[in-house]
Amino acid sequence: RSVGSSDSGEKMAMTSPVRSAGSNKKTKVSFVIGSKYSLQNVPKPIDKSIRVKEVKGHVLAATSFSGPPPSDERVQKEREAIVSTLEKEGIRVKDKEETIVYGYHDPFVTPNFMRKNEVAVMVDGSTVQ
Repeated sequence: RSVGSSDSGEKMAMTSPVRSAGSNKKTKVSFVIGSKYSLQNVPKPIDKSIRVKEVKGHVLAATSFSGPPPSDERVQKEREAIVSTLEKEGIRVKDKEETIVYGYHDPFVTPNFMRKNEVAVMVDGSTVQ
């Protein structure tokens, strides 16, 4: 499966995971670029609304589960459980609103029972022991 072409004509395969991150204000969808690429050699997208950027290392607290892509209600439930556990452990959440959802499957081929999903929040790494 291809997620698009570049101005050089190179097609890039769909990658896993697909990452959705956002809050009540805005959601961004991103894809992981294969390890054969760097910021210097990744093909430039034709669509000017698509940006290629490096995401710096970060610390997440996440829960994983199988099934269809989670509903907003399921994401909120999982987020609340993560945040509750973090508070009990004295670990600070970096962004009180942002929730990150990862999907590790081809949405058109993989049956729901085989799909892997994660809900995560970014945490302050200095509060993790």
